[in-house]
Amino acid sequence: MGEQLRIPDDIEHAEVIGFVEMTTDALWPLWTTAEGLERWWWPMFDDTRYEIDGREGGSYRIQTGDGGFGVQGRYLQLDEGERIAQSWIWLSGDDQGAREELVTIDFAEVEGGVRIVVRQTAPIDEVDDFQQGWQDCLTRLEELVDD
Repeated sequence: MGEQLRIPDDIEHAEVIGFVEMTTDALWPLWTTAEGLERWWWPMFDDTRYEIDGREGGSYRIQTGDGGFGVQGRYLQLDEGERIAQSWIWLSGDDQGAREELVTIDFAEVEGGVRIVVRQTAPIDEVDDFQQGWQDCLTRLEELVDD
């Protein structure tokens, strides 16, 4: 595994599970390329910019002026079709020095498609918000695949 982040003791994990009817080969570029992410990540904001260097050690930045926020980080581990581990820093207003979180996305081919498990470190009082945000993202991904 690549680089690791130190997780403070007062941090919990938000976890969300999703399912899409496709193969991991088809799903992988939807998570690791600008072209793939722009199809489902924040489609409600027309001005969202996706800067993705989809290599282990590469950086990413997704930002919307209309929404007033964004996220950036580095890909710490990329096991194609199986796992993404990435750092995660929220960008909003003057929050440019925000806390660095860890996100892992695990993919497993199961009957009929792919099971997706997203885990993100989160302060105890923010776990529910993080889970809701990831559930919204996975719902948009599932809707894209269903179309």
